[in-house]
Amino acid sequence: MKKRKMLWSVICLMMLTLAGCGGGGGSTDGSNDGGGSGDGDNTLVVGMASDLKTLDPHHGYEVYGNMVYYAMYDYLYRSYDSSTPEASLAESHEMDDAQKVHTFKIKEGVKFSSGNDLTSKDVKFSVMRTKNLKSNTSHHTENVENIETPDDYTVKFTLKEPDAAFLVKLANNSFAILDSEVVKEHGGTDAEDASSKDTAEKWLNANSAGSGAYVLDKWKQNEELSLTKNDKYWGKVANDKVICKEIPDVNNQIQMLKQGDIDIALGIGVDNASQLKDQEGVKIKNYVGSTTTFLLMNQDEKIGGPMANPKVQEAVRKAINYEELLKISGDKAVLPLDIVPKGFVGGLEKEKDYQDLDEAKKLMEEAGYKDGFEVKFTVANFDTEGMSWTTLGQKIKDDLEKIGINAKIETSEIGVVIDSYREGKEAFLMMHWHPDYMDINNQLVFLPGDTVGERAKWMDTSNTKMAELKQTIQTESDETKRKEASEELQKLLANDMPYAFLVQHPKVLAYRDNLKGVNYYEVQKINFQDVGIN
Repeated sequence: MKKRKMLWSVICLMMLTLAGCGGGGGSTDGSNDGGGSGDGDNTLVVGMASDLKTLDPHHGYEVYGNMVYYAMYDYLYRSYDSSTPEASLAESHEMDDAQKVHTFKIKEGVKFSSGNDLTSKDVKFSVMRTKNLKSNTSHHTENVENIETPDDYTVKFTLKEPDAAFLVKLANNSFAILDSEVVKEHGGTDAEDASSKDTAEKWLNANSAGSGAYVLDKWKQNEELSLTKNDKYWGKVANDKVICKEIPDVNNQIQMLKQGDIDIALGIGVDNASQLKDQEGVKIKNYVGSTTTFLLMNQDEKIGGPMANPKVQEAVRKAINYEELLKISGDKAVLPLDIVPKGFVGGLEKEKDYQDLDEAKKLMEEAGYKDGFEVKFTVANFDTEGMSWTTLGQKIKDDLEKIGINAKIETSEIGVVIDSYREGKEAFLMMHWHPDYMDINNQLVFLPGDTVGERAKWMDTSNTKMAELKQTIQTESDETKRKEASEELQKLLANDMPYAFLVQHPKVLAYRDNLKGVNYYEVQKINFQDVGIN
C-alpha cells in the first residue's frame, strides 16, 4: 500500500469519526495503527462485511469463517480453486476396497503455537469434538463411525458408509485440527456429552489453539479482527500481520481502497465495481461465485401459514422474474434450477423465461388463495457479494404482488435473522447459502430431514426415489452415475420443495496493485499467507 501524503494524514486525524478514514489514518509517530501497510510495515488489511459469529472452527458455520480458520488452523486437506482437495498435513492416503476405511500418514515436526507437537491424537480429538458438540458443523462428521491412532503420525477413519466427498469434507472447518491439550485446559472435550460440557468456545473466541500460519491477536465482533504471524508455522508466510475490518457500507470500502486505507475489498459488487474502473493503484478480478440466495417457506402451517402450502410455494417460484434478477445481479450471475449450483456435478440452470404469471395465479386459486394473502417477509440488512438483500427483497415483493401475495418486508441484523432461521422460526425469509466444501454432497442439506430441511420444517422423508438419489450421490465413486443422479434429483425437486432459488452471485475481487499472490477461492476466500506486499 502506498504511503499517504502528510496532508491526508492530517485530514484523517481531524476526521476520525468519518467513515472515509475508518480509523485507518497513520499515527503521528510513524507507526501503524491498524490501518494497513501504509506506513511501510508488512501488514495486510482486508475490508469486508462478514457474518462471523465465532472463532471456534468446530462451531463456525458462516460464509467468512473458513477464511479465518484456514489462517489459524491446519487440516489434513485444503480446498483451493477446484473441487479436488489438496493434501496439507496428509502425507499419504489409503482406502480399503469397501471405501469405508481411510488411513492417513500425517506430517511430522508440526508444532502448535503453544509449542506442543501436532500428532494423531489431536486429529482424533478435533474430529470427535466436532461430532459430539452437535453444533452447526457436526453433520459433516456424522458418517465417522470410529477413529484409530495406531501411532503418533497415523490416523485411521472408519466410516459408516462410503462417502464420495470425504476428502473434500476434510478441507472444511469441521475438521480443523486443534491443540487437544490446550483446548482441554480451557474447558474443551471430545466426549459424548461435549454438547453440554464443552466450554472452550469462549476461550477460542479470544485465543487460538492451532498450528496455522497465524495466531489470533484480537477480535471485536462486527468491528475488527487481527492476526499475527505464527513463528512456529512449518510453511511460508508472505506477510507479518492481517487485519480484517468490518466495513458494511460498500461505498466506504470503495473509498478506503482508493485511498489506500485497505488493501483488499471483499464487499464489492458488479455494479459497484464500475466506480473502480481505471482507478490508479487498483486491480479488479471477476469470478463465477458459488453463493446462492434463496427463499425459504416454512412447511409447518403453525409457522408458515399459507406459505406451507405446496401450491403456494410453486406459485412463488413461477411468479419471480428471473431475467430481471440476472440483470440486477450483473455479469457472470447464474440461475440455478434449485439446490445444485453451477460448477458442481450435474448442476442445472433455469431458463431466463422461467416466470409464468398465469400458471402462478392458477396455482394460487387451486391452493384456495384466489384473493391472495399477507405474510411477513424477513430480509436481513446484509449483502451477498455486494448485492443488497433489501434490493433483492423489494424485487421479490414486487413480483409476488402480481399474484396477490402481499409480502411485508421486515428487516433485521444478519445475526438475528440467522439465529431465527436456524431455529426454524421464520414463515418466509430470504437467505443465502455458501458451500462448506466444494462437492454436491454439501447441497443435500436442503433435502427433507437434513440441516436446511429442518429449518424449513420439511421433515417428510417418505419419498423413496429422493432417498435413493441422495444415497447414490453421497456414495457413488463413478462421476457419470453421480451426474445422472444429480440431474434427476434436481428435476424431481424443481416442483416439490419449500424453497425458491434465486441467483448464483458473481464475485468481484478488488485490491491494491502493489499486492502479489492475490487469489479468491470459494471456500476460504483469501489465503492470507500467500499475499505479499510490495
